[in-house]
Amino acid sequence: SLQRHSGFGRGPGPGEDHQYEMELTLEELFTGGTRELTVPMTVSHPQTRSRYRVEPSYTVDVVAGWKEGTRISFPKRVVEYPQIGKMQLPPVTFVVTQRRHPYFERIGDDLLIKVRLTSAQAKKRLTMEIPLLDGTKFSFVSGMRGERIEHGTMREFPNKGMPIKGGPKRGKLFVQFQFTDRGSSFNHPRGSASMFY
Repeated sequence: SLQRHSGFGRGPGPGEDHQYEMELTLEELFTGGTRELTVPMTVSHPQTRSRYRVEPSYTVDVVAGWKEGTRISFPKRVVEYPQIGKMQLPPVTFVVTQRRHPYFERIGDDLLIKVRLTSAQAKKRLTMEIPLLDGTKFSFVSGMRGERIEHGTMREFPNKGMPIKGGPKRGKLFVQFQFTDRGSSFNHPRGSASMFY
């Protein structure tokens, strides 16, 4: 989705950079891809000074691993419209925002997911299956080699997190266990987190 930061509806001043928020899902930030964006704006004809509402299109190549706050800038350009003629469009900048994910929290290049189980289940050897952001699944076994799972226990898996600068290296995946028959107060690697899974 697109949202103008400020000044929506008024014509751009000379050389003014139009800024828009570009909301991306965590899946899009994980895999990368292409986004076609249409931006409504009001511009003035260079000769007549008449004002026109136009909707130029922009193609953004999303790089896997982009973070919130990433800026993608397009310089001013001239576009010819039927029955209007050539119009100069102002510079446009898209600022990435990240849509909240129902299961994962992103912490830099790392991902955190919380898994619910009972304290009785935690005493058993269990196979856990985590759906990853690229559609694949990651399985691991809890309770191996005398491992003790407690309320809030954290497991760390290297190279299962977000791509780093486009890849191929990736951050870590943190899995935190929550006992459903106890409270839900947690600490994660870098502060407080909300419930995800």
